Amino acid sequence: MEIKQMIVVTDGKSNIGGNPVTAAAEAAKRGIVVNAIGIMEQKEEDHAFDEIREIARAGRGTWENTHVANLGQTMHHMTQRTVNKTIESIVGRQLKEMIGGNIDDIPPQARGQIIDYMDRLGEDIPIKCCVVMDCSGSMANKMGTARQSIIELMNSLQGRKGKSQIAIIAFPGEKGDFYRVICDFTENISEVKRTVYALKAGGNTPTAAAMNKAIDLMLDIHDISFEEIVDNNEPLLKDGII
Repeated sequence: MEIKQMIVVTDGKSNIGGNPVTAAAEAAKRGIVVNAIGIMEQKEEDHAFDEIREIARAGRGTWENTHVANLGQTMHHMTQRTVNKTIESIVGRQLKEMIGGNIDDIPPQARGQIIDYMDRLGEDIPIKCCVVMDCSGSMANKMGTARQSIIELMNSLQGRKGKSQIAIIAFPGEKGDFYRVICDFTENISEVKRTVYALKAGGNTPTAAAMNKAIDLMLDIHDISFEEIVDNNEPLLKDGII
């Protein structure tokens, strides 16, 4: 009964542990939106993050390159876009079935009611977000800001009416492991604050392995699909509105 998203955060290309684009495509097949953020140095070019774009495209999500100081805000905006895009897609499909058109084909008064409904739904839908954080050696001077950015994201999600949970996976892990689960899904911000300081930099960049673990975390919990939430919501889009 939730929107599932993964946010992959990295400052470089994967160099061990599989193909992250393949992992993103697998996540998308299983109903998980994969967003990707490239952390740029001041003089880096966008082409340095071609893999970021490919991950997001395969994961049916969005991508953005940003400086580490803006990471928290970027993660928040990506989450909001994921919610809005999902709701617009489902409601748009229902309108197509009902009237053979889209929201622009509806009279202004009724259109406003549908937009209000979509806004309320966006606030109420539970969100499950797994942050997959690059902790390779090149992230050493960015870890403090990265930790704070995750806390900022949790703070922003707590302002919603719906249940919002965060999990954190670091890559690489410790003692040669590809990843480490820093925090399993929780809505307790104190737990996030307590565990986020376990994020420490060092090692290679096994992005795909960490992404696959994120998929496993999400699929261990039984969900009702988003379509079922919309179909069962009362009231939904009725002929009287249109």
